[in-house]
Amino acid sequence: MSTKRAIMTLLLGAALGCGGSSQVKPGPLPQGASFYGVWQSPQYGNMHLCQSGHQVIGDYLKHERSGRIQGEIDGDVLLFQWEDTRELVKGKPMERRGQGYFRIELGEDGDQYLKGEWGFEDDNQGGGPWNAVKLRLGDPDRCTGKGEAEETEDVTASWDDEEPSAQ
Repeated sequence: MSTKRAIMTLLLGAALGCGGSSQVKPGPLPQGASFYGVWQSPQYGNMHLCQSGHQVIGDYLKHERSGRIQGEIDGDVLLFQWEDTRELVKGKPMERRGQGYFRIELGEDGDQYLKGEWGFEDDNQGGGPWNAVKLRLGDPDRCTGKGEAEETEDVTASWDDEEPSAQ
């Protein structure tokens, strides 16, 4: 095999080998930062993310697209799975799924930003950018991970009550 051909084979193999899930290296979580909140994404609209420990669930909604996110936090990175439904043609929804990541950053303006990427199926990159800014006011009200709002009622219970009572 000629040297030129060997180099071309190596370059082609490297280019093809770049697909798939690459490792996103986490750093420390910035002081005061949290994935919990309502985020505005230019790509995917309003995102409601809820956090319990290192676990995050949430949803997003923009025009003809609704979807959900579920993932785990490692330092300043949220690695997640996503799935969404798009209905570009009425009555013919398309379902897609994949993986992605967000890195949380504090801006000079004091706002929190998510900078990330998404991919299809087992890839967490390669599909496109996915960025967002945290809204300063408001808490997520759609923490079901179902892509739609769900009404709940406040429930209280004392140690002696058999059934909790709605307030």
